[in-house]
This record gives sequence, structure tokens and C-alpha cells, in this order.
Amino acid sequence: MHMITFLFSPWGIPANYRQMQGSGVNTYKWVNAEGEAVLVKYHWEPLQGIKNLTTKDAQEIQAKNFNHATQDLYEAIERGDFPQWELCVQIMSDDEHAELDFDPLDDTKIWPKDQFPWLPVGKMTLDRNPVNYFAEVEQSAFGTGVLVDGLDFSDDKMLQGRTFSYSDTQRYRVGTNYLQLPINAPRTHVATNQRDGQMAYRQDLAESMNPHVNYEPSSLNGLQEAPRTGKDHTPHYSASLVRAKIERQNNFKQAGDTYRGFEDWERDELIFNLVSAISQCPEHIQQQMIEMFTSCDEDYGRRVQQGLQEAAAGKKDDGAAQDADKAVKQAEDLAKASKPY
Repeated sequence: MHMITFLFSPWGIPANYRQMQGSGVNTYKWVNAEGEAVLVKYHWEPLQGIKNLTTKDAQEIQAKNFNHATQDLYEAIERGDFPQWELCVQIMSDDEHAELDFDPLDDTKIWPKDQFPWLPVGKMTLDRNPVNYFAEVEQSAFGTGVLVDGLDFSDDKMLQGRTFSYSDTQRYRVGTNYLQLPINAPRTHVATNQRDGQMAYRQDLAESMNPHVNYEPSSLNGLQEAPRTGKDHTPHYSASLVRAKIERQNNFKQAGDTYRGFEDWERDELIFNLVSAISQCPEHIQQQMIEMFTSCDEDYGRRVQQGLQEAAAGKKDDGAAQDADKAVKQAEDLAKASKPY
């Protein structure tokens, strides 16, 4: 319900990429040299400000140029108006947090800013456009499992599912050695005992290394693992490592908070968009949706219900008008057919 509330509001239609927020859905860990970890969520905040579109605005713009956001970003960078985003993190201790009315690893929830403030840790500036779009954009490959030292996985079960599947996706989409491509490769030197495969072109062989080693572990003088810079992290463990079920779901509270936090015009747009979509559904589905919106906020449910009633009345009026037009047409056709040639 929280996602639906955002998606059908103007926040679901960013005006362009430069004024668009970015938020990491999943929860990761930061691990220090002592092996101690905290939970962390990432946020990208556009320093150009945030701007969204109404459905009407989006329809008018995209009717003329459906690549308007890409063009806007390209032209801004070309004229030297380099967009910037501040990278912020929220940090939480890695334990149960019984004081919260939701599970902090629930991907549908937002950590409250007043309890877990956004801490600025960096800035990203886009200062040039791609020279070769295919090489630098189409072949760029991201995966939740590609981490550096100091990062670890939480037991966010969606993150764990994504971690094994995303790298497989990129190997299938781009190629077995996709991490060797310049756009995906780290700037520091990387050397492993892995060898060959589709599109392999980099040689990691050291002078003293046996060139026949292509597996791990090996006793044939292969590359040795670099010494660890910190202690191993032992995850917080409670019951099953992968949570079978999220106990504190609280499916409606944050959706209601978000609804009440919108400005009037944002709520108007949200209701308009929801009614336009749900009015196409069977009545029993409409009733189920009204119940869920009401669970988020009584005014939310009432306005959706009222909008659906008005839409249904409008359909009846349109249907009656169409029936009248049809009757007139039939009468005209009958009159024409009765005239002699």
C-alpha cells in the first residue's frame, strides 16, 4: 500500500532524471575493522531539487517526446549544468529493535528520519555524457552481490534472493566476464585464479604463478588471497538465518502517514490516478481496494470510493448517450432502407 500510494501520486512520475531521488530498497551492513556491524540504508538526494509531473503534464510531454528525461539529462550535461546528488545513509544497530512497530528489514518500509537521520557521506556529479552509449551504458552491469571490503549482507530476505540471481542475470545479459569490461571493472588491480570463458581478455598471471591454475583452492602455486584488513564479521543470528515470514508487517501505517503528508494537489492527483485505474476493475476488486485504502486513512478510502461512484455514474450516462445515438442511427438506417431507389 505504501508503494501504491507513492506510485500513483505525482512522486510516481519524476519530471526528469536530474531532479529524481534514488533510494536503496535493501538493507546492507557496514563492518568495521573489529568485525562489528551496523545496518545501513542508502539514499541519493538531488541537489537540483525534486520535481514531479501530474498525469496530465506527463501525457502532454510524452506525446511529443517519450525520451524527454534522457534528452533533458544529456542537454544539461552538454551545456555544463552538471547534476549532483548527495549520498546519504541511515544507520541502525544490528539487533531486533523491538521498539519499532515494523521490521526494519521489511523492504516496503521507510526508516523514520527523526529516529535515523540522513547522514551525508559523499556526492556524485555527472560531468560528461557517454562517448559510446553501448559500451558505457548498455553494458554497465549492477548486482547486489558485488561488494567491497567493509560491506556485508543483512538477512533482508529480498536482498538474499537478489544477491544470487542478479549476477547470473548480468552473466546472461552481458557475458560471462562482464566484470572485466572497463565500465564494470574496479579502478584498482584485480587478480584471481579464475580463467577463460566467453569474452575473457585480461591476463592476471603473475611471473611466478603456474599458468595451469584455473581453480580454487590449488596447491600448484596459484595466486594467494590478500591478507585481511580486519576481523571477520559474525552476523547477528536469530532463529532461521533467512526469515521465513516478516512478523511486524504493519501494512497500512506508513501509507497513511505518507497520504496525510502530501499537499492537497498531490492527494487530488493520487485519487484521480487511482480511480482511473481501479474503475476498470470488477466491483469486488474495487471494494477490496477501498477497504485497504480506508485502513491506511479514512479520508483516503472515502475519496477513492466517492471517485469510483462518480466514475460509475459517468459510465452509465455515457452508456445511455451511446444507446440514444445508436437508436437514432438505427432509425436513420431504417428510413434510408425504406426509400425507393
